[in-house]
Amino acid sequence: MNFLVVGGFYLTEALQMLGHRVINAEAYLPPAAEELDLAAVLDRLPPADRPDLVLVVERLGPRRLPLNLENSKVPRAFYALDPHLNLYWHRKYASAFDLIFTTQQTSVSAFQTRGQTVHWLPWAVNLGVIFDHALPRTFEIAFVGRVDAQLRCKRHLILEALKSRFAVRVWGDRPDNQVNQQEMGRIYSQSRLVVNESIQGEVNLRMFEALAAGALLLTEDVGPNILGLFTPGKHLITYGSHDLVEKAAYFLDHEEERQAIAQQGRELVYARHHTLARARQFLEYLGEGDWPRQASDHLQLGQTLLHLSFRGLYPIRLGMERAHLHLREALSRHPESATVYQTLGLLALMAKDSAAALAAYDQALSLTPEDFHLHFLRGHLLQHQGNLEPAAAAFRQGMKHAGEVSYELRRAVRALLPWGMYTAAFFTGLGRVYEAQGLTFEPGYPPAPEPRFFAYAVEYFLHALKLDPHYVPALKSLGRLLERHGLPCEAIPYFERWVQTEPENPEARWLLGQAQLKGYQPREGLKNLLVAQVLEPQRDVMEVLRSVPLAPSMLKLLLPQITPEELWPAPALPS
Repeated sequence: MNFLVVGGFYLTEALQMLGHRVINAEAYLPPAAEELDLAAVLDRLPPADRPDLVLVVERLGPRRLPLNLENSKVPRAFYALDPHLNLYWHRKYASAFDLIFTTQQTSVSAFQTRGQTVHWLPWAVNLGVIFDHALPRTFEIAFVGRVDAQLRCKRHLILEALKSRFAVRVWGDRPDNQVNQQEMGRIYSQSRLVVNESIQGEVNLRMFEALAAGALLLTEDVGPNILGLFTPGKHLITYGSHDLVEKAAYFLDHEEERQAIAQQGRELVYARHHTLARARQFLEYLGEGDWPRQASDHLQLGQTLLHLSFRGLYPIRLGMERAHLHLREALSRHPESATVYQTLGLLALMAKDSAAALAAYDQALSLTPEDFHLHFLRGHLLQHQGNLEPAAAAFRQGMKHAGEVSYELRRAVRALLPWGMYTAAFFTGLGRVYEAQGLTFEPGYPPAPEPRFFAYAVEYFLHALKLDPHYVPALKSLGRLLERHGLPCEAIPYFERWVQTEPENPEARWLLGQAQLKGYQPREGLKNLLVAQVLEPQRDVMEVLRSVPLAPSMLKLLLPQITPEELWPAPALPS
């Protein structure tokens, strides 16, 4: 088969070894062009290179969304590499394709909403680059990757927890400490354990690389995405916040077991999870190449271009022009679509045309007057223009149509209209409204910089804290939201600020302690839970510990370390 590939494809070499032709579409990109024109590329290809499939592969940095993709008569496939981070726009962009591949099993169902064929195609390692060099394993624990306490909070805490007990070697954490793929393979070949952290439940390439080099992989337990690839305890070791240090200690002390599991993991990767095997799997999925042709969804393509342009991941002028064309096409096909008008309103805001945005919102509301979010968007726009009374009226209408909101919350938000619309209390209240509607947080949807573009509770809570960094209701709401979404490490700073603001509040201590136990800070977590029990004796600290189980050896180690003298000077406790 002939493949025309947009974006780097890690299976290119393997496909060529299997006798297939892989053409890099970007080789035909004119020097000054902002984007690839698929129609122009197809016109320039010689007959022998005419593709059987156009494959667009996600890449880091500025995205490639080829022009004329929706008009191509050649079958089109999309490979989503990081759906755990970008699922919001992946699902929309996938509407332009006939066939979808994704690296994560848990994202398959999210791509199946339009009837397309979707295949799970996990990462794989190139054994010609990364393999077991059979070197002495002189490093106890190794990690290669970016380390940033702000951007990779959980990763930082995991490594710090291990460093407190073991010799941990880290590469890639500084500009002068970078390594290439070949060097990384040698590092892993000299490591007894390689620790892996998943950003949000994904199976990443590091797992396959560490196993290929013969190290014992110590990786977070990410549930379904591992199953079907590896068996924990047989090919690798999984850990959680409650047993990370204990498991690392055990396998460093039991060399035969470590070697046996590492060998089984390496053998499995050598048999099933190298690039040649994955290329064969890719070809098997393609089969005879008879895939149903999908009609592109112009609304979703317009939303994709708007989103990526707004986030700085696509050329803004070109992105806005293309988004406008797609949205106009969507409107011609669906003239009664309120969502199209809403998206046109956001696009007009990006173009700094407030009048056009307001007109689009009004048109959308004429079609769906019960949409609370549209009323709120209209309210923020009017508030930004200084029209406070009309803005307050829009917010009142939004509150009226927000069906899951309690009477007490409605009353509290309405009481702040209009003069309290610039306060942390107001934005926290709106965040709680979105939370009540289930619009809390969307992976791959970073918070917007200002309220006219807000769509989720997390954005409102963050804005409230921008107005008042120590506003307790926002700190509590944001911390609890993040923890519910499986992000305890990200929740910890907000609970910590709450404790700093109200050191005698037992609820703040309970929530902080539990987040710290889940977030790889067991000593600090246990300390805060003990302080909380002193402040609130009727609550059972052991019940809390059972809900966040610590390894028994860890509990025995930590409890003697936390002395009454250490707890008593805390500002919350009596002298």
